[in-house]
Formats: sequence, structure tokens, C-alpha cells
Amino acid sequence: MDHLVTEEYEENCLNELVLTRNILLAHLFAGKLAPSEVLRIARRYSNVTHWEELLCAVFNPNASRLMAVVSIRQLDGYSGVLRRHGSLEYVRFFVDWGDTHGLQAVGLNHFKVCDAIEEGVKRSLPSYHLVSCSFEAERYRQAIRHGFQPKLRAVLSWNQVPDIDVEFTPVFGNQVDSHISIDSIDELTSLFSIAEDISEKAMLHLGYRQSSALEAGVQ
Repeated sequence: MDHLVTEEYEENCLNELVLTRNILLAHLFAGKLAPSEVLRIARRYSNVTHWEELLCAVFNPNASRLMAVVSIRQLDGYSGVLRRHGSLEYVRFFVDWGDTHGLQAVGLNHFKVCDAIEEGVKRSLPSYHLVSCSFEAERYRQAIRHGFQPKLRAVLSWNQVPDIDVEFTPVFGNQVDSHISIDSIDELTSLFSIAEDISEKAMLHLGYRQSSALEAGVQ
């Protein structure tokens, strides 16, 4: 009996989230409110990863890039009632260089997402997107030489630019803290594959069942 009550509660929570997201999209594309104001209304929620989730973030000194992998999990909920605008996934990067200043904003990037509405085209879920920005690789190496392991924070936020305040909490999205450094994209692929597996188990525990990826790949 308790199991049935839990399932019903989780389904009601998900339905409320879907309704909230649809309302936000409708208001956004009607141009009545700015994205930040639209999402402020939904502040009862935070770190919702039903639609999108940041899986991992890494330093890549060889390429002088900070990199993060975002998983897109649903077929819709990205473009709204008009289904032609699409929406944006933002990722802001912060680094703590060990210079007593703590985490500092160092870069921002984004990519566009849309609903899967192409007739006869089946979208495999989840799909993956690589997001990156440049960083000072020599400063990173200098910190390592002085015995400090720089810390990276990446913050994913759907349709709202993440604030430069390190305490910013997204409504739809999440954050990842990392000290990981990689030498190649192959290393990154293995990292986000592991992260997706862990995330999938967590989502199943919450009752959110996702389609399995046939093959891990970065878009």
C-alpha cells in the first residue's frame, strides 16, 4: 500500500512539474515576461533534472578548455506550444585557483534544444551535448606545481543565464563540482558514461523512467 502511495505522489509531482514548465514556456514565447522573471515564479522548485542534467565537468589543459557534458532526457518540454522557437541550455563555469578568492566565474556557453517533432524521425534518448569554454591552462599548471588542485564548478540552467554568483541555484538544471583533469575526449566519454549510469539509477529510484541510450556519443 505504501508503495502505491509513493508512486502516486511521485506521479503527481511530475505532472505538476510538466504543467509548470509548459506554462513557463507559453509565457516566455508570448513575450510577456523576461526569462529570469518567468523562472523566478517557479522558485518553489530547484535543481530539476527531469528534462536536462549536467553529468560531468572537467579540465582539459592540453586543449585549454573547460568541458561539460549535458544529457537531454525528454522528447518535449523545450519549445513550448508554438513548437518553433526552441529554448537554450546555458552552462557557466567557475574555477577556484587556490588564490584565496574562491570560485570565480571564468566562462559561459550555451546550446539550443527543441522538441522532437520531425515526422518519421525517432530521437534516441538520452542525447548528449558537449559544452566548453577556454581557460588559462598555464595558470592551471602553475597551481598544480604549487601543490594546489584547482576546483571546477559547472552550472546548467535551462532558459535562464546562470548568475556569476557561485551560490546561484537553477530551477531547471543542476551543478557539478570537479577536480578532474583529462587528456583526451575518450577519457571524457568514459566519465560521462559512468555518470549517466549513476544518474539513471537515481532517476529510476525516483520513478522517472528514461529510455536507454543505444550508444553513448557527444553531439
